[in-house]
Amino acid sequence: MSEGQAEARRALLDKLYGELAGARDEVAGRALESAIQSVWLESGSPSVDLLMSRGLNALREDDFDRAYFYFDEVVTLAPGFAEGWNKRATIHYIRDDYARALRDVEHALRLEPRHFEALAGLGVILEELGDKKGALDAYRKAVAINPQLLNGKERIAPLELEVEGRGI
Repeated sequence: MSEGQAEARRALLDKLYGELAGARDEVAGRALESAIQSVWLESGSPSVDLLMSRGLNALREDDFDRAYFYFDEVVTLAPGFAEGWNKRATIHYIRDDYARALRDVEHALRLEPRHFEALAGLGVILEELGDKKGALDAYRKAVAINPQLLNGKERIAPLELEVEGRGI
């Protein structure tokens, strides 16, 4: 991706994230969420985009070995492409390899700190590992970026009670 393309992509994401934070309702939020996800999937390379497409198809077909192969190739060919890391993290999570999933999610978040799906994924992993406070923090960050995040608030409420207790 050229510097000009990268700058245009950042500007578009800034605009979409701003609109998402102020979405008036769930329908508007879902449309903006979808627009952001489309931008996330654009690597700037036709070959990387093809590998991502094949990996996503394999993931939809529950062929996790094949999906891993494609996402691993994406990460190798385009290490600056956050969505490759996020999708490979998904495969590691499905395979119960939480250490690798955490590494890949953290890498995705270094590249795209506003990646609400990666933040929510981080929350799920931390919750399963017993880090309730870390999970709560991750979910809160995800919902702050995307207030319409599916199951976001539902995940936060029980953790708030468990981590912070009841107010007086």
